[in-house]
Amino acid sequence: MAVRFLDCMGSHYMVGIQQGRMGKQAIHAAWEIFSDSQHLEMIRKAKFAPKALYLIHCQQKAENFLKKIVKDALPEQHERIKGIASGADIPEKIIYLLQAIEMELTPKPSMYALGSGTIMGIKPEATNTGEPVLIKNLDYTLPYQDMLFVRRNKPMAGCQTLDVSLAFSSGAHAGVNEHGLCFLHTFAYPSDSLSIKSIPLSIVLQEALETCYTVEEAARLINRHNRDAGASILLADASGDMRVLETSRSSSAQRLAENNYIIATNHYTSPEMTKNQFPMDAKWGDKALPRLRGEAVYNSSLSRYSRAEQLLSKGAINPDSIEEILADHNEEVPGENTICRHGAVFSTQASIIIYPSRKSIRVAAGKPCEGQFEEFTMKKV
Repeated sequence: MAVRFLDCMGSHYMVGIQQGRMGKQAIHAAWEIFSDSQHLEMIRKAKFAPKALYLIHCQQKAENFLKKIVKDALPEQHERIKGIASGADIPEKIIYLLQAIEMELTPKPSMYALGSGTIMGIKPEATNTGEPVLIKNLDYTLPYQDMLFVRRNKPMAGCQTLDVSLAFSSGAHAGVNEHGLCFLHTFAYPSDSLSIKSIPLSIVLQEALETCYTVEEAARLINRHNRDAGASILLADASGDMRVLETSRSSSAQRLAENNYIIATNHYTSPEMTKNQFPMDAKWGDKALPRLRGEAVYNSSLSRYSRAEQLLSKGAINPDSIEEILADHNEEVPGENTICRHGAVFSTQASIIIYPSRKSIRVAAGKPCEGQFEEFTMKKV
């Protein structure tokens, strides 16, 4: 499956219009998928109310709360969202609700969470090419691989960026900017409460990519905002700084690479943050998706983390072994606990490789064991 590529420039509003026009069909499809999904039924509190009325209520809530927060805190990202809605010929409040999917599905002890997969950072000393590499498998439940975009943005205000996003999203799931700052992230399971002033993490990360030069600057920007979800965010920059910022909704901690690599799945490992997550023996409750109920929340996360450590400790990493790691099935039948996930609930939707020094990204849509990687590069300024 070919990855759609969007090369755009101009104001954030004009960039949004270009994205909305190109992704119009995928954006409308995303709305239909969400409107008819099990996830909507899970978060729908008033079951007696017709689904159509509940969707109208959700749209209004997104417009009344999230739109105001984003417009005040990150006005350029608001302009992009407004442009996406205009370009796709869809109400702005629907685009805001789609931005908020990660907020609506954020982890609760008895419910369901977006997984977002496995991420690894490999320092130059551990590669046979002598360059750092960041890799990620993007795992979701909703079938979003058809909505995947690689965007090369040159906004009038801010840095040129090359990022991986979804057709309806202002934010990004991975990216690098013209100064070599790059990020990947995966969701975690924080136990602190969601603030009404929270902003979707993917939008905050896109803002960091457009306005920051270094890991330190990006970490400060991320920590300034109330976040909608817990995450492990892998950051790297041109100086060679590479670290994971573990964040809950209200706190954070940083950890550095050990043995020239660093890994994150869906549990915290820093001492400061382990006390801010669900207990390690937590199980999904009766409000979770049926196939998750009674299962250990961290089973897959721990399995993938352990397997990633095994693979990265084997010796120098070369381009072929990077793709093999992302496609790994741990010498067994692929499933929920393998790095390349083929689960009944979670499934790998895309694989991403970032080369910070080259300012390039390689992306495979769908499962890496089945797809081909395509390379995208930053435009020379």
